[in-house]
Amino acid sequence: SELGKSVLKQLFNIVDVDGSGYLDKKEVGTALKLLGFKWLEEKHVEKIFERADLDENGEICLDEFVLEAPKTLRTNLIKLAKSNGGDMGLLV
Repeated sequence: SELGKSVLKQLFNIVDVDGSGYLDKKEVGTALKLLGFKWLEEKHVEKIFERADLDENGEICLDEFVLEAPKTLRTNLIKLAKSNGGDMGLLV
């Protein structure tokens, strides 16, 4: 949706701390930790980055980010909800 793309663009701009218009592995890893995905190890971040870097140039552009982010966010937000809400019986 257009709203979803707008939100992802804003997220991309926040994560792009050096303002280069591209995300490097460090920026992606930092962003995932800030989102609360603390269980993701370096190897997981590496796989996410490789999956998103479609042109294999070592950077993720906005278009690549918009394609990959929903999958990564969906998977890890479910894990986050289970780890935070599971103890309270909110998720089965």
